[in-house]
Amino acid sequence: MASYLILGAGKFGRLAVQRLAARDPAARFVVVDRSREALARVPGNEARVIKIQAEVSAFLREEMPCYASFDWVIPAVPVHVALLSLLGNPKAGGWECLKVPEELEKLAPVAIRGSQGELYLSRARHLCPDDCPEPEDVCPISGESLSPALYEVLAALSLPGYKVWVVISRPLAPGVGGYPPEELLKLPDVLQETPCHLLIATACRCHGVVHALGRREGGLK
Repeated sequence: MASYLILGAGKFGRLAVQRLAARDPAARFVVVDRSREALARVPGNEARVIKIQAEVSAFLREEMPCYASFDWVIPAVPVHVALLSLLGNPKAGGWECLKVPEELEKLAPVAIRGSQGELYLSRARHLCPDDCPEPEDVCPISGESLSPALYEVLAALSLPGYKVWVVISRPLAPGVGGYPPEELLKLPDVLQETPCHLLIATACRCHGVVHALGRREGGLK
């Protein structure tokens, strides 16, 4: 029996509950979303699926330590949860988002720049199916090699003045990925131990997001 904390009750959050429950009839779920309507569409009875109406940012800041014993966190919201988990944490004061170095744009065929200077990376030039099994060898759509994994490429980066930290998203079911909650809970300490700039990434074999952080007065925005 595994326990899952699912952040987001939209399409992918609901698919995560359905697919994981089908694999493990004894699994337990907590689903967090700000929308009562979205939570109402999540399948499962109250004994098995606990639904919490809350902003994910506030939940990460105030409630996340209560779920340290859970097996997996599944991010199903359109934000970089690893970065969001740092917002408002006292240990994260004095940092700001910077533009990710342009060198990282060459790491994947698709590299999209976000509003905070972050990069969204993908090895897929096509729309991936929502039930992709994330194979270890080749893409089932394009036939291209998936080795080394994108998270391995990111972890191997060596950029002067930057520490690199990668949260690896592991495949848990077709189209469902996640990581242990301690990956989020230890991030403030990682930031405190960073003497320079930090590249914080979350990635699976094919897709990833990277933010850059640097020190400044006034806290993280």
